[in-house]
Amino acid sequence: MDFVNELRKRGKRITNAREVVCKILETSGHKHFTVEELHKLSLKKDKNIDLATVYRTLELLENINLIEHSHQVHGSGLYFVKDVHSNIHIVCESCGDISDLDIKTSKKVNDLLTSRTNFREITNHFVYSGYCKKCK
Repeated sequence: MDFVNELRKRGKRITNAREVVCKILETSGHKHFTVEELHKLSLKKDKNIDLATVYRTLELLENINLIEHSHQVHGSGLYFVKDVHSNIHIVCESCGDISDLDIKTSKKVNDLLTSRTNFREITNHFVYSGYCKKCK
């Protein structure tokens, strides 16, 4: 998806900094980034991009439903392009590897929560953590 084009369609101003952040996200696949990681990558393209601009760009992209974020227990939020992947993540506390729970497992978790709480259309912005096979 062309994030910059989506922003233009919505009448949003396109700055070089926004364009840089958008291009990084667009070409990342389903990689997960902290704001600090995105800022560091952005600085490689334009040394004038400040951290506040990255935060504002991410907030804007999330408000128009192009990206999502999840909260880690110990650490920064993780931002990623919204797509068909599961929105339930698990992070290795040792090496930092991030995995998406498969759709089947994600559905089981949501079905369990739905049956126990009578809530519908359950979403979350939290990340499970533990230790991957490599780090056991």
